[in-house]
Amino acid sequence: MNGALLVRVLVVAGAVVLATAGTNVAAPLMQLPVPPDRVLQLALDAPRLIDYEGTKIITVLRNGHAETVTAAEFHKRPNMTRLEYLSPEDVSGRLIVDDGATAWHYEPRLNLAFEGPSLNESLLRGDLSLLHRNYHVTGLGIEEVIGRQACVILLEPNGPGVSRELWIDQATGTVLRTEERDPSRGVVLTTYFSRISFSLNLPAAYFKFRLPAGARVFQIPSPSEESASPEALGRQAGFTVLVPPILPEGYTFNGGAMSRFGSLTSVDLGYTDGENLLSLFEAPAGSIGAPAFGQDVRVAGRPARFVDLGYFRVLIWEERGLHLTAVGTMPTDTLMAIAAQLVSDQEQALAHSVSTQVAVDPEMVSRLRRQGLTFPEIARAVVLSQRLAVDVPTAVQFLQGTLSTAQLAQSLGMTPDALQGTVRDALNQASSVGPHLPAH
Repeated sequence: MNGALLVRVLVVAGAVVLATAGTNVAAPLMQLPVPPDRVLQLALDAPRLIDYEGTKIITVLRNGHAETVTAAEFHKRPNMTRLEYLSPEDVSGRLIVDDGATAWHYEPRLNLAFEGPSLNESLLRGDLSLLHRNYHVTGLGIEEVIGRQACVILLEPNGPGVSRELWIDQATGTVLRTEERDPSRGVVLTTYFSRISFSLNLPAAYFKFRLPAGARVFQIPSPSEESASPEALGRQAGFTVLVPPILPEGYTFNGGAMSRFGSLTSVDLGYTDGENLLSLFEAPAGSIGAPAFGQDVRVAGRPARFVDLGYFRVLIWEERGLHLTAVGTMPTDTLMAIAAQLVSDQEQALAHSVSTQVAVDPEMVSRLRRQGLTFPEIARAVVLSQRLAVDVPTAVQFLQGTLSTAQLAQSLGMTPDALQGTVRDALNQASSVGPHLPAH
């Protein structure tokens, strides 16, 4: 979890996966001694309680080929991490150092260092309510990983998407192994420790970055404002912020912020489904140059630059007077499809379609769009408000995880189980009528 370094910025390289080589798939697993939610909470709490160092094997499926990386990972509680890439040769020397406040990512081949806010965010982002809404959580049992007993948890998306299996150390809560499966491509990402040691006294100085001689520094500015709507951010930034019209099923607006670096002002919109992340950075066109690395691609016929950082994918292009950078953990074709929807400019057509299909005032659709919601999320919120006889803002709070199932059930005089059943029916109805990304 902590070591996976899931982030919302284009800083992290690396990525993670090894397939099944060297693992034991044998007899039926022993039953979990506690509910799977208890295990997930143990994993969420582990980084602030546990120190460790180990060797991690990282493999990622990229362009149809499995690419394997070996890295040394160090963690000092509560939030300091160091990741040193050891092999293969083309990534050897790559370094990520995070002291809990500032993160550095050094690329030795370019002698370039990225400096930005801390990357240490938990894999599940601490939001189990949102995760449960979009994923089915199953405890598969107990299995041995590198000589340690691990609880195996399976996260399966309710809609199309990638499933994740976690092997969580029963004694410490540290995630010893992860495996992700894409419905069409099979295993696309796996990480595992080939060795790990706990109860260390790692010096804090080890988590301070030392800039190599002659290295250039690219600074990722920290957000200067609290989470705000795209409409409010646009007023502060002085330009109209573009809101993604369609995202994969279950993604919800997770907040926005404005960053300033010198004369540069940029806006960041964050989206999550409780596990995976998407960030959209927006700045005036011409204010940021295209990176010298990456691959030239086209988004809906327009030039763009794609950078594959392994677990993260970055897409950079210009649209309607803005320089756009999309950073996500979803597959490449999904990221490209999201960008194409921004280019297509179907705002009015989609707004009319959603307001007609779910029988809501077009002004409500427009208001929710200004707040950062995508059209599928608007459809879910409206249908849920109709089913539960609550106002749309309450339904939005519930879908975005700021209002819990227990709180909403209590206010409606329902049991949580009854509420969850009604929510499932409402979301299924919204999925059948709302707009979707094109199939790939």
